[in-house]
Amino acid sequence: MSNRLLLVLSALLLLTSQANLAWMVAPLQPSILALQFAFTPQAYWRIIDLWGASGLALYRAHFSFDAVHPFIYGAFGYLLITRTSLFDGSRLRSAGMLALPLAGLFDLAENTAQIFLLEQAHGLDSIVIPISATCSLLKWGLVGAFVVVVGVRWGRRRRR
Repeated sequence: MSNRLLLVLSALLLLTSQANLAWMVAPLQPSILALQFAFTPQAYWRIIDLWGASGLALYRAHFSFDAVHPFIYGAFGYLLITRTSLFDGSRLRSAGMLALPLAGLFDLAENTAQIFLLEQAHGLDSIVIPISATCSLLKWGLVGAFVVVVGVRWGRRRRR
């Protein structure tokens, strides 16, 4: 399979997976991001309460898809860096190769923490809550940095 076809297929898989997850959790108010960045037990459990039983069921159901999603975006990021010339000769190449796979590991850790928390007594004051939020912060930070750096490199390349 050619590098270009592999990259296009991985991008399509990523877009499909991301769209599916976004569609699944769209009804949650406050948003899933609010829960991901809830560093305190009070904030965390308040969001769970606001979701109610139906929102919580929807959130639990999304994990079956979110268990695979980090592997999809991790593979896409790795392929984008290693199968294109976008980062050839760049000091950022190694960091770029690892950014999305590492974000995926933080995502999996966050998911594991969330599943654990949902199995505990409602209102539990647990260190797992800020650990989960920290994993989310690191995940989104790596994803954001990857997108910015790739965008800048692509933009510079287009101007040449």
